[in-house]
Amino acid sequence: MIEITDLVMIRFGIAGIPLTSKGRTFIESVEDTNMLGLNALEVQLLRVNVEERPALDLAGMRPHDVGGSIIVDVLRQNEDGNYEGVGVDTIIEEDDIVQELFWNMARNYDDLFDGGKLAKELDVQLSLHAPYYMDLLDEGEIGDKSYNHLKWTLIIGKAMGCKRVVTHTGFYKQTKKESIEKATSVYKNISKAFPVSKGFPHIGVEVAGKSEIFGNSSDLISLAKKVKDIEPILNFPHVHSQGDGSLIEIKDFEAVVSEFKKYSKGDLYSEFAGVEYKDNNEVKLTAIKHGDLKFETLAESLVDFQDDMTIISSSPLLEHDAQYMYLIYLRALGKKMQRKASVKKQVA
Repeated sequence: MIEITDLVMIRFGIAGIPLTSKGRTFIESVEDTNMLGLNALEVQLLRVNVEERPALDLAGMRPHDVGGSIIVDVLRQNEDGNYEGVGVDTIIEEDDIVQELFWNMARNYDDLFDGGKLAKELDVQLSLHAPYYMDLLDEGEIGDKSYNHLKWTLIIGKAMGCKRVVTHTGFYKQTKKESIEKATSVYKNISKAFPVSKGFPHIGVEVAGKSEIFGNSSDLISLAKKVKDIEPILNFPHVHSQGDGSLIEIKDFEAVVSEFKKYSKGDLYSEFAGVEYKDNNEVKLTAIKHGDLKFETLAESLVDFQDDMTIISSSPLLEHDAQYMYLIYLRALGKKMQRKASVKKQVA
């Protein structure tokens, strides 16, 4: 089994449940990630269903104490008789309406708390990916639904103890300038409503893999400059695709890593896989041994990297490629140590 020591500043992990996992729950995914010798897990908020119902039988309880579901908001009448969200840090009243989230990976807040505690004990860094179909730039119902999904992801991420949630933004609108302005407004609003200062995760905005989807590297850097709690997520295959094969040499990787690191929230968070692309658009993700995006080249660039970094495998081979990337990195590190030892011997 691979062992990652405390001296290694670069974490390797997976996006989703390990392929070899027999269990399908959040807690089992944490356990299996650790057993695989990995120390990062990006949980996927998929196959969720949210329902609203009267809170009659829950009156007097706190949302965190409800056993059969995960309550993500409590709706209460205001002075005008309209229902509005009051959050989950409240005691449920008889006339309230609750929004219950049902998720196959966790039954209730106890599962979220326990899984987060276990991850901390096992040194598995957690992140949570919002549902993949998001269009926060939409002005209508889809935009409202996407905002709610991101809100619920932040609430669940806080309970799990995640450092960040990762999300896509949506499709470009009339102009790129208008799209950046809209994205800035949306992310400012949600980061203000769910601030890091109150224990909510940072919001990581992922580089898109297709040119019609917001945003490319420069868009995300611009966004991070405008919204301080936003973190641009460095998805290597997406950057490579949008650049029509832009990450080939060591200097190419060093440049993009250096730029994204300026706006990271501690560790530089990234995703890696092989990729097929055409006309500046991702076609599909592949195993890392395929295609011209080479992890060996990234590993060579990282042997002198002095900051923390997390590399998440989004490859179809998931944990196999995460373990393989770690071995490649160790080999590159070993070669560097051998070169240093050789130089010292020659000097002596």
